Amino acid sequence: MWLTAISLCLTMSVSSSGSPVLLTGTLQSQTKQNVVSPMTDNWRVQVQWLKPEGETVTAGERVAVFDAGSLQSTIERLKTQVDSAKEQLNKLTIQHQLTVMEAEYEVERRRLLLEKASIDAAIPVENISQYDYELHQLDHRRAETELEKANKALRLAQVAQQTELTKQQLQIDQQLEELADTEQQLDAMSVYANFDGAFSYGTHPWYGTKVFSGMTAQPGWLIGQVQPLDDLTIEAWVYEADVTAVQRAGRITARFDIAAEHPFPVQLHSMAQQGEQRRQWGPGLYYRAEFHSTKWPVDQPRLGMGLLLEVEP
Repeated sequence: MWLTAISLCLTMSVSSSGSPVLLTGTLQSQTKQNVVSPMTDNWRVQVQWLKPEGETVTAGERVAVFDAGSLQSTIERLKTQVDSAKEQLNKLTIQHQLTVMEAEYEVERRRLLLEKASIDAAIPVENISQYDYELHQLDHRRAETELEKANKALRLAQVAQQTELTKQQLQIDQQLEELADTEQQLDAMSVYANFDGAFSYGTHPWYGTKVFSGMTAQPGWLIGQVQPLDDLTIEAWVYEADVTAVQRAGRITARFDIAAEHPFPVQLHSMAQQGEQRRQWGPGLYYRAEFHSTKWPVDQPRLGMGLLLEVEP
């Protein structure tokens, strides 16, 4: 074996002038779907279930489930509130419809009374007594006033109807929007594969141990990755002192741990612009690098296979 458990992704040696740089790497996919712990209403979230590591998955298959916690109870509460608000809207609708109908009926009644009063008021004074004539005129003015008041009451009833129903509908819309947001958060508690591939676990950002089902994570932690089984690349971490040597390499040769007798050429594809600290590897910064090859010396190479890379000046 070229690798040890300790130096799995670590630069094996720091080059001196003219000597090769040895790197260890792993076979990865260029396309990755990161599975991260979702944002919740709490600073902690439990990893409730994980697809077994290394198993192949198909697009749309669930790979991780996180604890919904208080989200489920919040959804039930919001659903109850929405049902109550809709029931209240129905009650208000019926009440205001009745009020408007009564106001419309009163307007129609006052209109008919005004028509009758108008007929009586139109009788010439020569045909009736002065008392009856003035009484008809008074009844006519009173009927006009009552019709005006009825129309005003109808307009007020219609405005009250529109205002109250709109207010209640806005409340329902707000609760439905909050419910949809919460359900979206709940749906985010389950993560599904975007494509066919293999599922691998992430590492704990504090302890460097493998993520496991049942652990408690913080939002945004990398829990795992889905990687397709093709479109392969070699991933290695380059110590800051060796970055220039790797970038200016004349030749780079790789060997699989399982096929060390079959070296093959690779090319540097990319080098991270910013280094990262790896305290378990030692002081200094390490830069993520990708190496490509047009041909692999092993049949059906698998994700995670270890390699040794020799960088020659």
